[in-house]
Amino acid sequence: MEYFRLSEPFGVGARGVLKAVGGQESPFRITTVGPGFDYADTTELDGAELTVHHEAVEGLDDTEVTLSARLDGPDEAELARGMSAEVQHSLERDLAALALLLEG
Repeated sequence: MEYFRLSEPFGVGARGVLKAVGGQESPFRITTVGPGFDYADTTELDGAELTVHHEAVEGLDDTEVTLSARLDGPDEAELARGMSAEVQHSLERDLAALALLLEG
């Protein structure tokens, strides 16, 4: 991701915009917030909504970071095919950077 920008304080219903590297700016909203570092955001795409759940759990020796994503909408299958290669390419790097940020 190039950036995420919230236009209001973090919490359920907060809205903002995000931009994937090489992509277009897209609106998103925070859809759930749990205890600790546990939240989900939903991005409005053409033909579907992408909801990503983020959770970090601190262990004794490290931090376990889990991301899950779901596409919902009439064009979800087509969008999933187009996104899968990019997601696989960047996922390991992005998760490692997020873990370092959380542990710092």
